[in-house]
Amino acid sequence: MSDSKHIVAVFGGAVSGAEAAFQLAEKGIKTIVFDQNTLPYGKIEDGLPKWHVKLRDKEEGRINDKLSHPNVSFVPQVKLGEDIDFEDIARNWGFSAVLLAIGAWRDRPLSIPDIDKYVHKGLYYQNPFIYWFNHKHEPDFQGQSFEIKDETIIIGGGLASLDVAKVIMFELVQKALAEKGHDVNLFTLDRSIAKVLDSLGYTLEDLGIKGCTLYYRRRIKDMPLSPLPTDTPEQLEKAQGVREKILNNYQSKYLFNMAPCHVPVDKIVEDGQLVGLVMQETKIENGKVIPIPGSEKEVRGPVV
Repeated sequence: MSDSKHIVAVFGGAVSGAEAAFQLAEKGIKTIVFDQNTLPYGKIEDGLPKWHVKLRDKEEGRINDKLSHPNVSFVPQVKLGEDIDFEDIARNWGFSAVLLAIGAWRDRPLSIPDIDKYVHKGLYYQNPFIYWFNHKHEPDFQGQSFEIKDETIIIGGGLASLDVAKVIMFELVQKALAEKGHDVNLFTLDRSIAKVLDSLGYTLEDLGIKGCTLYYRRRIKDMPLSPLPTDTPEQLEKAQGVREKILNNYQSKYLFNMAPCHVPVDKIVEDGQLVGLVMQETKIENGKVIPIPGSEKEVRGPVV
């Protein structure tokens, strides 16, 4: 047990919160970990699509190990700002420090004025979308539902956006194959949509599918897809090559479209529904995204 006089409050028990609590605990500092959910797994639980079974189990095991340290106490179902006031806990509860490790449980909105007026009206965010995908098969599921549509526009560039592209392509292909009498499960498609279609003698065009398109503000080699270090020019070049290989592998297997160096600058609305975005091309100079004047164009799609 601890001999330290310090006690630290950590809000968020998932990857970063569990790691912070463990590091403090190893130094003899008592840590109280608060989480808004019953379980501390955050986006490991419902941010990962359901085909990531082994990865989810592995990461949840790591969190369990760290939170089971004798100097760590876990307190579930506590929402900061609702159940506990931040100023109160920081000033009056006797903690030496308060650490916020709340992660990405809420989606970052698009930087377009009034865009969130069109949530559920052509605009959807990743967190509720993946939650639906993970739970829609449950007989008692009563959450928000999503209709998968071809030519969906995806804005992003990290692994989460690739998961969204995979979900959309899985759903489109699975439905189209079912209509032709082929029952193909998710885990078979996860190995490779391209190989499944090839084995059945189909192309996306045969199925009437054009596919979703992922728009990213930077170049493909800038996508945050690999944890490789980038501290030296040599490391950066190697990491960029790996990123390009990862993206190429995803596209060759899951057949979605990719449009790098595009940033959304405005919305296209018709009859109160979001029907697309105005995209502007970009260039990268000294690591910064530079919009190209006069390159704006309308990109239409049934869902963003």
